Amino acid sequence: MTTTYAVAGAALAAAAAWPGWRWVRAGGHRREGDEGPLPRATWLVPLSALVGGALAGTWSDQPALAVVLVLASVVLLLLCAVDLDVHRLPDVLTGPAFVGVLLGLLVVALATGAWGTWRRAVLAALVLGLVYLVLVIAGRGQGMGLGDLKLAPTLGLLLGAHSWSAVLTGTMAAFLLGGVAALWLLLARGASRDTHLAFGPAMVGGALVALLLPGSTLLW
Repeated sequence: MTTTYAVAGAALAAAAAWPGWRWVRAGGHRREGDEGPLPRATWLVPLSALVGGALAGTWSDQPALAVVLVLASVVLLLLCAVDLDVHRLPDVLTGPAFVGVLLGLLVVALATGAWGTWRRAVLAALVLGLVYLVLVIAGRGQGMGLGDLKLAPTLGLLLGAHSWSAVLTGTMAAFLLGGVAALWLLLARGASRDTHLAFGPAMVGGALVALLLPGSTLLW
């Protein structure tokens, strides 16, 4: 049964990622003044299928929630593709992602009666949003950006639907991945302290690690 869900999740994610890949490949995410060759992002569809399959298999005991996670993961990976290209997380994706996940989890709660999970997810979105707000204010425009702040509540919803432990694990993993990426840019690419780092992929990567890691439920 788990394998069946994994295959279905991979197919759903690939189908959902295809139009997003075409949009990025055509430069639909760019603004006037954005320079450089358009990204090929050939990894987007296969990686979406891989992540979608893994999520569907991991959450096969909660198929309704698995659908929400799979579709959300596609949007999150699309945001990564955009952030890697233009170092921006556009409102046209972050806003609908939050609303979509919020409504998706509401439907899950209505269908399953898991209102405790719903309340935890909403509270986690608020908490993570406040954490990133503090970081943005403290950084005064250096480091965290408004796009990161707008993405945080969506990740809070997804991680909160798992557990409070997942919220902590996903957040810590994001900063760990961000630090590794910064170190790699410094050593391998000759980056300086002023080099801008796209932090969106680290945030998404940390969240996916927590959602795919059964042990992240051990604390709470």
